[in-house]
Amino acid sequence: MKPPKYSLPEIERRWLVEPSRLPELTRLPCRRIEDCYIEQSLLRLRRIEAPDGEVVYKLCKKYGRGDTLANPITNLYLSPDEYLALRALPGLRVHKQRYAVEGGAIDIYLSSPALAIFEIDFDSEQAAADYVPPRFAGREITHDSAYSGAALAARFTSDPRDETRGP
Repeated sequence: MKPPKYSLPEIERRWLVEPSRLPELTRLPCRRIEDCYIEQSLLRLRRIEAPDGEVVYKLCKKYGRGDTLANPITNLYLSPDEYLALRALPGLRVHKQRYAVEGGAIDIYLSSPALAIFEIDFDSEQAAADYVPPRFAGREITHDSAYSGAALAARFTSDPRDETRGP
């Protein structure tokens, strides 16, 4: 597939992390992320709260990897009002905490039981292919659709009517 005109390639790999193998995270800054996978679309609405309280809103579309690690992706940054308008759309929501670790990030999904995933982005497919993950990384799930963001939202979704988080 030819990448859409304004997309950028996202080259990432992902691994499960067993809770017993997690590095110490309690002293690390954490970004709180709410993702909403909008029904009947490939769109993801994201709210990111930084450790200092700053909030960023994004609308994302991923076009699919095909047979490579590169996934064309497009992001739009939104105002709080635009975010609220799009948040009214039906979709599956999931919350996670993101910690910067080992050049990548560990996402802790706030589910029961908690799920931890290590992911890292690369500048090239060769760099991704050559990468040796940290010791705490378990089974690679880069190509496992059961661990896509949308699949995890379906598994761990919050109530779509939950309005506890504002802009």
